[in-house]
Amino acid sequence: MKRVTVLAAIISGAFAAGVYAEDVLQRVDAYLRPDFNLVLDGEPVKLSESPLVYKDKSYLPLADLTRLLGANLLWREDTKTIYINSRINSEQKTEDSNQEYESIELSDPYSIRLKYLGAEYPMLLTYNKKNLSAYVPYYREIDVKRMGIDMSGLKKARERLTGVVYISEQELKKRWRQNPEQVYATNGDNYIINGEVSPKKIETLRTYIKNSQMIKYGEMVFYQKAVILDKRGETDEYDYLYHETVQIPIAPNSTPPPNGGMVKRFMLGRLKLTRDIASSEIRYTLNMVDRIDLQEEANKRGIR
Repeated sequence: MKRVTVLAAIISGAFAAGVYAEDVLQRVDAYLRPDFNLVLDGEPVKLSESPLVYKDKSYLPLADLTRLLGANLLWREDTKTIYINSRINSEQKTEDSNQEYESIELSDPYSIRLKYLGAEYPMLLTYNKKNLSAYVPYYREIDVKRMGIDMSGLKKARERLTGVVYISEQELKKRWRQNPEQVYATNGDNYIINGEVSPKKIETLRTYIKNSQMIKYGEMVFYQKAVILDKRGETDEYDYLYHETVQIPIAPNSTPPPNGGMVKRFMLGRLKLTRDIASSEIRYTLNMVDRIDLQEEANKRGIR
């Protein structure tokens, strides 16, 4: 057994201790047990971290348990609250390969938290650029699934730039059991970091986004507006959807282009966190390891 010192209220190691005030921390001696095995419904499963033994009780990573049990885990930094939402409906059937999809295109996408049947859920929404007069919001399908809403038989839409499936609010109203209520953030963020529960990692991501709102390269200026960050499985990588405006300098005495020297586009970046092992404190560095112009990619695929 490896003896470790834990500085935090015991919550299975899923959330970093460093974000809490000293007056709520409690130092305890505990033991890591890498020799412990976990079997779920007869099948061996692997945890991201070793179980912890404290006062003859075993503590398992909360994020792992909720994932294995099919529940949703949410962390609210502003209220220091952990939400565990059990699945409302059983896993939905694989979509029919003959499903027909309405074609939509991103317009003013945004991410929010919705309260539904007492639980909170992150949600990506967009309007349809191809039919702005209707002004109907579309909800990302993978987010709606977490809410446990039965979507079988509902009309669905495929977004042109990303290929992601959405469902219109008109369709969802046929199935939801109450109108979702928006939960407003108290930290002033107008985007959601989806799937990450570590306060330290969230802090690093938020700092990066804040520092990337305006970047200048020579005479060109890039403005970035975050839409949503989605954690990629159990890795420290994130899909980062953002809207970018590029201000291109216009040469003196030249004819201004039709767009006035401004290029607007939706981008999908890949962010990667790396732990600073040289530091005695928990620190991360963050880099964008890939970025895609979604309009260019859609054109390459021949999607209209």
